[in-house]
Amino acid sequence: MIKAVRVFYSVLLFAAGVLHFVHERSFRRIVPKQLPFRRAIVLVSGAFEILFSILLWVKKGQRLTSKLLAIFMIVVFPANIYMAVKKISFIPGKTTNPLILRLRLPLQIPLILGALALGKKKGNE
Repeated sequence: MIKAVRVFYSVLLFAAGVLHFVHERSFRRIVPKQLPFRRAIVLVSGAFEILFSILLWVKKGQRLTSKLLAIFMIVVFPANIYMAVKKISFIPGKTTNPLILRLRLPLQIPLILGALALGKKKGNE
């Protein structure tokens, strides 16, 4: 079960990280305009996602990796809130149902808990 979660997270993070570089402008739209260096925020967060996708396969340090991944998911959560409040679509120029934008917010909780589960000793064996 833990291996399936690890594969899921690794693929999800790698794909999202790459998309941060390929569609940087789209991701910049969900960074609150009050923050400086929005482009850098998008690129750095994308790099972290790619790094986490790789670190999930390094057996040594899994407890630390899982905790840092959970913290990362908490740190990026305000962008999801901003996206829902401002009704920013996933695809520029297209409309996304505001209910979908709000319903995805609670999904961050199982992602955070799943990240923490990856660091459990049993999952590292």
